[in-house]
Amino acid sequence: MSLTVEESNFLKFYFLNLKIATKAVRVYFDYVHPAAGLATELANSKAKLTGLRFITQLQQQILYPSNASNVLSDNFDTTLIVCLLRNVIPRESVPVTGWDKLPLPGDTSTGADLARVKWYRNQSVHSKDGILSPTDIIQYWGDLEGAIGRLGGSNLLIEAQSTKHIILDKSLTDILTKIRLNEHYIEENREMIDKLQVVVENQQTIKEQQEDRIQQLIDSLQKEGIQTQKHAAELSAHKESIYKCADEIAECKKEIEKINSSIESKHNEATDTQNQVVNLTHLLVRQECKYNKKLTEIERQFVKQDEQLSKHDEKLAKHDEQIATSAKDIEDMKKKQHDSGDIPGKIG
Repeated sequence: MSLTVEESNFLKFYFLNLKIATKAVRVYFDYVHPAAGLATELANSKAKLTGLRFITQLQQQILYPSNASNVLSDNFDTTLIVCLLRNVIPRESVPVTGWDKLPLPGDTSTGADLARVKWYRNQSVHSKDGILSPTDIIQYWGDLEGAIGRLGGSNLLIEAQSTKHIILDKSLTDILTKIRLNEHYIEENREMIDKLQVVVENQQTIKEQQEDRIQQLIDSLQKEGIQTQKHAAELSAHKESIYKCADEIAECKKEIEKINSSIESKHNEATDTQNQVVNLTHLLVRQECKYNKKLTEIERQFVKQDEQLSKHDEKLAKHDEQIATSAKDIEDMKKKQHDSGDIPGKIG
């Protein structure tokens, strides 16, 4: 089934986000945080980063693997890179409209461009209908293309401009759709993890409060033997509350581990499909080059044939001119013979 114009627009814009915009953000990140010192910078910021509520367990594993030499920005997605640029010194300035809204068109600051890429990526991943009107793609493409050029340089800007003309065959369409669905699944589960982490933190707070209260009651029991039974009843009630909180925390942690495992699987699958996209893109470029080369050769042959036809027409024109001249000479001779009375076949 062929794509509609709106569906094709959406997939091309999603491809721009996936392949070019992510690369531009990574180029800027590598400029600010060179690979040689990245592991050290992350180690110095570990307390702050691991304390952020929206940093997932999987992202922490990517940032702090067992072997520090494996810390590479190539393993960071757009969301994680923007998070690091916001929180690791030197921190990027917050755009006027904040990090979670589309910046104003006139705001071309680095912070605004990072927010721009993040906003368009989220819109593409969370889109329900997967369509983009001709008017919207012109506006969105120009806005995102400018951010790519400012963050990633002229080469990526040229690559972004050429992406407008990419041919979406069925293989590439299927792969892009699959990647987007995987990303949508990962984002949904990431949001669920965030909510579960909030529950865990709340339950942990309640648990600590109950433990403090128990300690207070124990201290009070030691000092006031008269109210022992009352305090013992309260102690029992608080212990029961603690057990309940501990059970809820354990369940939440199990759910988080389960979701993290699923996200890691989807992340690996998305990486494989992205590699397929790159390979297909290279194949399309080679096919396009062959097509352009063949087209150029055919055009050259047409030009050559046109030149031969032109020469042939010139020769015909000369022959026609010679015939006309000969006919005129014959007529002149006939007229001259007639005027002189020298008519062929007549005896004088």
